[in-house]
Amino acid sequence: MAIEDFDDILPHVGSFGPFQKRILLLSLPVNYFLAVVYMAQIYQTLTPEHWCAVPELNNLELSERRNLSIPMETRDGELVYSRCRMFDVNFTQMDVTEQPNSSWPTKPCSTADGWDYDLSGGMYHTIVSESNWVCDDDWRPNFAQAMFFVGAIVGSLLFGLLADWYGRLPVLIMSNVLACGAGVATGFAKGFVDYVVCRFLVGMAYDLHYMMMYIILMEYVGPEKRTIVGNVPLAIFLTLGASSLPWIAYALADWRLFSIISSAPIAIIVVAWWLVPESARWLVLKGKSDQTLKTLQQCARINKKTVDPLIYEEFQAATLRTYQLEKDNPINWMDLFRSPKMRQRFLIITLTWMVITVVYDGYVRSLAILPYSVFITNSIAGALELPADLVPVVTLDRLGSAMLMTLLAMASRFFITIAMNTGIQYTVELIPTQLRGQGTGVVHITGHGATFFAPFILYLSTYYNTLPYIVLGALSIFGGIVCLLLPETANQNLPESVADAEHFGNGQSFFNMPCLSKRRERQQRLNDVDNVKKTLPASDVVGVETINSTRRYVKDLSQPPCQLGKSKQETGSLPRRQQTDGWQNDSFASSDPSLQKNQTTRF
Repeated sequence: MAIEDFDDILPHVGSFGPFQKRILLLSLPVNYFLAVVYMAQIYQTLTPEHWCAVPELNNLELSERRNLSIPMETRDGELVYSRCRMFDVNFTQMDVTEQPNSSWPTKPCSTADGWDYDLSGGMYHTIVSESNWVCDDDWRPNFAQAMFFVGAIVGSLLFGLLADWYGRLPVLIMSNVLACGAGVATGFAKGFVDYVVCRFLVGMAYDLHYMMMYIILMEYVGPEKRTIVGNVPLAIFLTLGASSLPWIAYALADWRLFSIISSAPIAIIVVAWWLVPESARWLVLKGKSDQTLKTLQQCARINKKTVDPLIYEEFQAATLRTYQLEKDNPINWMDLFRSPKMRQRFLIITLTWMVITVVYDGYVRSLAILPYSVFITNSIAGALELPADLVPVVTLDRLGSAMLMTLLAMASRFFITIAMNTGIQYTVELIPTQLRGQGTGVVHITGHGATFFAPFILYLSTYYNTLPYIVLGALSIFGGIVCLLLPETANQNLPESVADAEHFGNGQSFFNMPCLSKRRERQQRLNDVDNVKKTLPASDVVGVETINSTRRYVKDLSQPPCQLGKSKQETGSLPRRQQTDGWQNDSFASSDPSLQKNQTTRF
């Protein structure tokens, strides 16, 4: 087999041996820290139940102070104590045994006196209660989270350029060091500006601190293992992070200590500089064939593979051709807009990704507004990441990316997680190889930009508790419908160039699901065989038996419709006649002249 690209030489040096397992092992903490970087603010900005503080009544218990000084109000159809108003009376001259009267005048809480906070049920002081970011200032935590995503946009642009100039490995180290430093610094924030700056810096590291490791790992793992290696470790360790963070915060009961302890271990990723190789594809695109060759030789040595030197020479020649081609025909992500169909699809996938990221972030953070323990609800929701992350592994190649996103983006946290993981892979599959890196980066940046508004959607709960869910549900339905306009990528050869992408998906039906297509193809083949059988005379025993054998063979070849658990790699390894629309096999040739004219029939 000719060596044309990196995937061709990978089987010779080992596609999943000790070399790849070493990279995989170091990627595990990165998956865990993804939860830390993304979800830490939830536990830094929890808002305890609160009421206006009345210093004159400090000698009373909290419940007694509240009963005497706080008026009742209707919130979400329930009569509850007001969080931001108090009775405007002289409490120093009041009999503490007196019952409050709803006709008493009220006034807003005094910022000088502050608020009383209910720290029962494991709740602890956060930056919200320390700084009194409630009532008129309750927008501050949401603004800080919005600035996190502004940082993500800036970081994606900045680190994206650095990754193109200096390589994926340096950006992996820089982004994780930034996440560690800014995360620890968050614990020392003294005020609103300090906290917002720290969240902005942590946001700059978000996504790329994980994606750089993901890209490197996927490039060095063979196609037959990529789906498992890319999704299972993420599912397990992201779930572990999302489920354990609430209890770490609960046990520490100190938002500053939580920020420091959860972020400091990210520093361990610096060992990747000595243990993880640079991205092979980046080396090829930069014409660094000698460095690529050294990495491949190291891979073969660690995996205990013996490689013919001619294989290396052929690979070097191929990489030089690739480098020269890229150099002579430079393109950028703007080329995605030059052809009408690709432009339409790119805009749709970008819009879909924006919806998915907003809805996902909204559901993740909406648990804090539910009337239950935030630690229990977040822990359970975090545990749901595991099955949600694993579902795409067993369903993508049967239901298809577009249909899967359409069905699942209209559900809640569990299903939006599935939709997000599906969207990540689908975006990579839809954008042509020439522009896959830049195009995917643009899609992710727009997603970060849209997520800027997620905290403000949650802020709608201050007006009506279920309003955020109504908005998120409407966005999910809209995103699901838009997905139907995209082509299916499952079991398809992916587009290499913009021209390929322009013609990709032509001829697909509107509701295209791979399992249904296989069912139709199998039935069509059986119908073709039956039609041939009808043309034979009953006396042609040999011919009839040949046709019956052919029919049984077709049924055996066909995979059961919608059978889950088969990967694209398994499909790709089937005999050619199982991958094409038609086949012919000389072993079915009959000596009967009446059958010879049918021997080339496409079943």
